Amino acid sequence: MKPTRTLAETSSPTRLSLALVAHDGDFYLQSAGVQLQSSFAHNGATELGSLAAQPFRGARQPRFLLAGLGLGYTLAALREKLPQKKAVFQVAEPIPDLPDWHRQHLATLHPGQLDDPRLILRQEGLLDALSKDREGFQAMLIDAEGSLPQAGVTDRKGVPHSSFLHRAYSSLKEGGLLAISCRADPGSFERKLRQAGFDVARELVPTSQKGKQKQRSTIWLARKGAYQKYRSSPGALKKKSDS
Repeated sequence: MKPTRTLAETSSPTRLSLALVAHDGDFYLQSAGVQLQSSFAHNGATELGSLAAQPFRGARQPRFLLAGLGLGYTLAALREKLPQKKAVFQVAEPIPDLPDWHRQHLATLHPGQLDDPRLILRQEGLLDALSKDREGFQAMLIDAEGSLPQAGVTDRKGVPHSSFLHRAYSSLKEGGLLAISCRADPGSFERKLRQAGFDVARELVPTSQKGKQKQRSTIWLARKGAYQKYRSSPGALKKKSDS
């Protein structure tokens, strides 16, 4: 049996524990023994980035705001899908040790990612990033399913607060997208998003890219304006109805 090793430990600004664990070639982020993200089952985090990128493939200077770095799979998907040199990927990471973990322990996952000149990595929470912004964002991404709760953003179960959803709406440019991966009651959370002003779509994606697991991650795609979604043809956009 191969051993499990704790590579690093720290705590969040709200004093929640966070550990980076390695086992059999894979890496895991854990809090109080509960797995948040893993390199073994990262499809949900990857799909969050891929789905959020789709409507902006033709944009010249898309600006994205990510709530935390995690294991880097959401950011990696954005960088792959959006090769524009003038794209901006701003990451609001409230845990100061996490970027160092990427450099010291996780460099093989996404080589060179933290050196991408389009990346702005700041030690701050999501609300702090929004309070400083003056330009607005095309998209905001939150992997609430795979990260620690942030004060004023999500509750203890990882469900975004109604007050934050209204704040996010005002911070997005017209036609902007709020992409959230979270475990929430579909009916009540969709109502909260619509009450904040969003047009809403929901995607169920496999949590793992390996094996035959049936677990699914729910990704909410909330658009400031009618939501547009790519279909089979890269040039074809189809509006998703509210029904």
